[in-house]
Amino acid sequence: MQIVRDHNEEERVAALHSLRILHSERLPEYDAVVDTVAEIFDCKIAFISLISEKGQWFKARCGLDIDETGREISICQHTILTDELLVVPDTLEDERFRDNPMITGEPHVRFYAGCPLSIDGRNRLGTLCVIGLKPQTPTDNQLKQLRRLGTVVEGLFKAHRAEIVSQKSLLEAEAAHCIAIREGELIEEIANLSGVGGWEVDVATNTLTWTEKTREIHEVGPDFEPRIEAALDFYPPETRDKLGKAVQGAVENNVGWDLEMPLITAKGNQIWVRAVGRPITANGSVVRIIGAFQDITQRKLSEQDIRHSEAVQRTTLEALTEGILLLTPSGRIRSANSAAQQQLGFAGTDLAGRSVCDLGLEFKLSPPLSGDLSDPLMLAAKDPDLITDVIVGLQLPDSTHRTLLRLNAQPIDPLQEYGLDDIVVSLADVTETTQQSETLQIIFDNFPGGFAHYDENHRLASSNAEYQTLLNYPQDMIDQKLHLLDYLRFSAARGDLGPGVPEDIAQERYRLMCEPQTINDERRTMSGRFLEVRSTMLPDGGGIYNFFDVTDRKRMEEKLAENERLARHRMEELEVILANMRQGVSVFNARGHLTLWNRQYIDIFSKPADEVYAGVSLTELLKAEVQRGEFSGNVQDHVMDLFSRLKAGEVVRSKFTHPNGKIISSVQAPLPEGGWIGTHEDITQTERAAQKIAHAAHHDPLTGLANRTQFNLKLEEALETAASQDKRGNLLLLDLDRFKPINDTYGHDAGDELLKLVSKRLQDCVRSTDLVARLGGDEFAIILGGTGPTDFHTSEIAGRIVDNLRSPFLVQKQYVSVGISIGIAAINSDTPDAGTAFKRADIALYAVKKNGRNGFRFFEELAARRATG
Repeated sequence: MQIVRDHNEEERVAALHSLRILHSERLPEYDAVVDTVAEIFDCKIAFISLISEKGQWFKARCGLDIDETGREISICQHTILTDELLVVPDTLEDERFRDNPMITGEPHVRFYAGCPLSIDGRNRLGTLCVIGLKPQTPTDNQLKQLRRLGTVVEGLFKAHRAEIVSQKSLLEAEAAHCIAIREGELIEEIANLSGVGGWEVDVATNTLTWTEKTREIHEVGPDFEPRIEAALDFYPPETRDKLGKAVQGAVENNVGWDLEMPLITAKGNQIWVRAVGRPITANGSVVRIIGAFQDITQRKLSEQDIRHSEAVQRTTLEALTEGILLLTPSGRIRSANSAAQQQLGFAGTDLAGRSVCDLGLEFKLSPPLSGDLSDPLMLAAKDPDLITDVIVGLQLPDSTHRTLLRLNAQPIDPLQEYGLDDIVVSLADVTETTQQSETLQIIFDNFPGGFAHYDENHRLASSNAEYQTLLNYPQDMIDQKLHLLDYLRFSAARGDLGPGVPEDIAQERYRLMCEPQTINDERRTMSGRFLEVRSTMLPDGGGIYNFFDVTDRKRMEEKLAENERLARHRMEELEVILANMRQGVSVFNARGHLTLWNRQYIDIFSKPADEVYAGVSLTELLKAEVQRGEFSGNVQDHVMDLFSRLKAGEVVRSKFTHPNGKIISSVQAPLPEGGWIGTHEDITQTERAAQKIAHAAHHDPLTGLANRTQFNLKLEEALETAASQDKRGNLLLLDLDRFKPINDTYGHDAGDELLKLVSKRLQDCVRSTDLVARLGGDEFAIILGGTGPTDFHTSEIAGRIVDNLRSPFLVQKQYVSVGISIGIAAINSDTPDAGTAFKRADIALYAVKKNGRNGFRFFEELAARRATG
């Protein structure tokens, strides 16, 4: 535990010590306050604590045997941090105090309420508090009383301070005789008023003197110079005249005054003050007037609250539609509100002081309440316990109809705690209610079901014939108006409430039917009929019970339940099927909202789980994909196109690559009732396998170059392009030189590695749009497209190939060299077919090999030489 301090701790402690109240004598006034607080809160412990630097000292206490404690374990040190009450309903629930030794040990404090105490409005010196040994939630009135008693203690503190000031003044008075006389009288008057502010008027000089407290009450600064005219200005005009006359009377007639008046301070605050003044004479003449001020605002407000409370009570009684009489035990009326006067036929007549026997009232009671005593008001005065919800008839002289009154009597001090013996009698006009009850009985008799009303004692008050019919009760049981439990026992013994011990069943059903909440229940009788039972408890006790024969409805519900069970079974089968399908499934209704799906649908499209739910539209799903960058088309156009094609009966098929890398095949098929079912399959592996097969069909497995099949297709395409678009290209046939010796010397693995390196250099020598193919062994072919009307670009490429392949290759850590021979034939509109182009390139290749290899020749050049040779 530790000490908590406010920002003005030094100033507060200085103010406490200046009060000189610590360890002062105990006074009965303080003890009376703590005893009152303990009684208000019904607690054993209460005290007035003063918080010093390191401890707290009890100025007054009850329920405690100690005079002080250390400050670190004091709850009150928290109370003085603010001007508000500190209320701790349960200290074990407050982390500030739960480990406090006063809580964990003797006296085991569990409840605390404290009021901070201050006499200057700034420094809170201590507390008035009450402590309970069990958790407690105080009422607003208890807290208000605590605050008021705190104000009383503050007043006692002020009186203590005034006494100190008085003693100091008396000591100072001994030092200066003239001043001592005046200040002694002033201090004496202040002491008579519990040490509040004082003032003095010198009649000769018309000088006004105020004490510091008087300045404080007027809320003026230290530099304010009081003058009689200015002092009167603090009062409203009507009060100002009264005070002026009092001053004049003191001067002229040597008469003092004691007035309570409103005052408006220099800061505009409206307060009430008690102003006391008396003249001081010398040589038969008034030479001075001295007086004192006391701020009585709180007392005035309390008095106003009391007057307001009394007015509210009077107004409430007058506003009640229920008549209220206050009677003495002899039957004399102390008071009667307007409603009671009206109900008894004495509207506007003050009945106070009259005896109820003299009112001449004729009550009709059936049967009489007590022997020959026919006046229920007199009986209420003599024995109020006999008048509880008694209905009586009263025939008023000026009325043709009899008034029905419900009477209730209650002594105001039943335990005689305050010595009061008066009786309160309430009169409620139930004429209309009774008539309505009779009307309701007619309605209930025609109610399309069983109806029963049980009173607050759970006895049958009324019922209709259908109630007896449905529950099959004998007529004599209905006539006897038995207790609800008796009827339940009868039904349980007959087996209408189910199997088991009849008494136990009846008791349990009785408990349920008396629950405060409305109950709807169904039960099956031994005859096989189903009854629906509804019970509603009434505010004043008792209940209404309705019974309906719901046999036909129950059988229909059972049939519907069976149909629902079958449908649910089929749905469960469908869910199992969907859960075990490899494909994702989605079902949308005619409005494009999702109604059914399986887990594979979510997984295939990698959708967040919370994005897919019943009722979500296709448009919303696609918009979510757009936000994630998974759909790039126009959502509205896509949805409208799909709706249009499905409405026409078309099965919509699509295949696309998802951003997650999956290749997905989707099929959307229309349903007969509108909407559609979609199946979605991840075909990534299948597609990639097909791509591998297609690649293998058109590429050389060793080098990865195009094979002869792809070469032939590409050559046909080049010929068609040349014929249709007049674009020229070239066909190059290539044959490695000196490859066989390397293959024989180093083996086939070395030969295969050399072929791969050659293939890589060939690809580096051509453009990305050109085709390089391996036709077999060490034979290669290249198709060059768009080489132009001359052979310049083709010669450049062929020369690059020859030069590039002339450089040695590193094969199996050995450098080997090969050469390349290239035959070239044109691909143009004059080339009739692929065979011709291939043959021409082969002729040119043969010419290269014949003339030393490691070079290239154009077929067209050979043909031109032959033509000119």
